Amino acid sequence: MEIRELEYFLACCETGSFTAAARKTHIVQSAMSSAIARLERDLGVALFDRSVTPVAVTEHGEALRTAAQRVLDAVRGARDEVHAVSGRVRGTVVLGSTFSTGPLDLATVLTGLRTRHPEVVVQLRQSSEGSTGNLRAILDGSLDIALTVGDERPPDGIVFRPLIEEPLVFACRADHPLAGHATITPSDLADESILRFPPGWGMRHTVDRVLGPARAATEVADYGLMAKLVGGGFGTTLMPASAAGTGDDLCVIPLDGPELTWRLSAAVSARRRPAAATEALLDALGAAANAAAHSRG
Repeated sequence: MEIRELEYFLACCETGSFTAAARKTHIVQSAMSSAIARLERDLGVALFDRSVTPVAVTEHGEALRTAAQRVLDAVRGARDEVHAVSGRVRGTVVLGSTFSTGPLDLATVLTGLRTRHPEVVVQLRQSSEGSTGNLRAILDGSLDIALTVGDERPPDGIVFRPLIEEPLVFACRADHPLAGHATITPSDLADESILRFPPGWGMRHTVDRVLGPARAATEVADYGLMAKLVGGGFGTTLMPASAAGTGDDLCVIPLDGPELTWRLSAAVSARRRPAAATEALLDALGAAANAAAHSRG
């Protein structure tokens, strides 16, 4: 059993296709099939059910997937430790991000990281399931860091590193009945049609906790589109202050309540030691968050 074969196996698990896994790992499909066949001969079991599309991981394959990820993490960690002795930080970091990082400028963070550590490669991912999907990916090892929004406790096996927070605001049209208020309380919003993020997103959890769940909410996973809908009179919404922007038709009013806060954290595994490249990105995120907080304070 070779390290490269384990990498190929995990690519097949992730993509559900030998052809897609071959593209992902930059080899031909026949070489991918041969590598998986060798693994199956070595272990004496079938790792994939090839009778379905996409190919399904068998029970034995699931057991190998967990073990293979541990092996590759250990190999990557060993390489990082060796390079770190000479002051080099290198490797790949898979970062799951939210649609908005608020006052934290992610582009500047990544640019600065590239300047300081040119051998670090960051692969950015976004989950259609929001923070819930990102946290699940941390647990299964497919993400190294996940930027998540919310103030609930992290699941077992995950640690939150708080980055930045800012108040939520109420956004409505300039001619809305509440537009003249100096502040808004949750009780003021009892009759409002609040646009909400889909379930699973941290912002949806916060709004549902404060205003109560909505059985038939209009769900929008994009602050820019939300602002346009609000400006067009489609509804009203709650959003972090930095996402509200400005516009002639949009009125932004502070919310009254310490619980009405948007919080961004970096989630990492509590079960795996972060590689040197992951720590470098975490340090860069923390420094950028501190700088953003000081500039606002």
